[in-house]
Amino acid sequence: MKNNISTAAIILAAGSSSRFDNVNLKQYETINNKPIIYHSTKPFQINEIDIILIVINKIHKDIAQSSLKGFKNIKFINGGSTRQKSVFNALIKLKEYKPTKVLIHDAARPNISSNIIKKIINHLNKYDSVIPVIAINDALKKINKSHYIIENLNKESLILAQTPQGFKYKTLLKAHINTKIINANDDSALLDKDNSIYTIKGDFQNIKITTKKDLNSLKSIMKLKEKKYISISGLGVDVHKFDKISNKNVFIKLGGINIKFNKNLIGHSDADVLIHSLVDSILGTIANGDIGSKFPNTDNKWKKADSKIFLNFALEQLKINNCQIVHTDITIICEKPKIEPHRDKIRKNLSKLMKIHKNNISIKATTTEGLGYLGRKEGIMVKCLTTILKEHKYEKY
Repeated sequence: MKNNISTAAIILAAGSSSRFDNVNLKQYETINNKPIIYHSTKPFQINEIDIILIVINKIHKDIAQSSLKGFKNIKFINGGSTRQKSVFNALIKLKEYKPTKVLIHDAARPNISSNIIKKIINHLNKYDSVIPVIAINDALKKINKSHYIIENLNKESLILAQTPQGFKYKTLLKAHINTKIINANDDSALLDKDNSIYTIKGDFQNIKITTKKDLNSLKSIMKLKEKKYISISGLGVDVHKFDKISNKNVFIKLGGINIKFNKNLIGHSDADVLIHSLVDSILGTIANGDIGSKFPNTDNKWKKADSKIFLNFALEQLKINNCQIVHTDITIICEKPKIEPHRDKIRKNLSKLMKIHKNNISIKATTTEGLGYLGRKEGIMVKCLTTILKEHKYEKY
């Protein structure tokens, strides 16, 4: 590797994890079937980083090398008895490469993004030191040894520091050599007031693993990030005609709601034209046929059936395919009955049936201005466009 490189990274993984577990080392616990040290190092595998020094306990060299097998531009060095000494060992090792910039990162922060790393490197063109920070949202109190509050602190002027922290290499090396501090919590604490430390916005999900609770939280967060989802929409259209015989004491069903009208809608089941359109749109998102192929009108089993049965089937198919509804947009086309008085009730009922918030269900109504069979009040048409999130997989032909 050439000397006079631009940027080096130091990943600190020599800790004993005493607050995490007396037996297991947190840096070698797994998330998404990969060791934590793997996740902490992978974002640094970018063109902007010339060399990565992994600081480890010498007795863990085999597992560290195995965890990072295949990574480029990495070297392993032994750590010291404290975090500060481990960083200093790495800085001395870097002398032979003469980097301009250096980033220090804790292996116990596996959820760091390459974007933040690149941002820090870019800001080091202007500043000697750059660290990511996050605001404190909760009220801050100071307590005594007896756990009583003795002071309220102003959180507005306080922040939480994260890693990676970026420095001009010579600035940080000089700070380590000249400091009288013997066990600093982070490297920015070693810089004196003459060194301006610039801060950028950090990430609340860049959690440092200290306890098993932290690990479990990150497992949940990173499990979602590991999966890639795409949105898919499906269109459903259904039409049901009215009975020709008028009757003042009948109801039609729309979205599972009984609406009083003077004619019945004709259908093999309960003729809920809205739910039928909705079912077709849901099945369309997963390319799983239509309501007619699943519940044919030639089968007496479905005669006068409640359309909720069909909707539950479609929703179960989404669940089987690891999909989730995010929105459905429903347009009811008819001259009568008027939909507006029933709109909110339909939305609430669909929300309950579909187990999604009613704000994700749109109900619109329109007419054909007297044109065609709908204009002649011969029936009702419903169009439905449903959008889902589906785990993205490359399907083979």
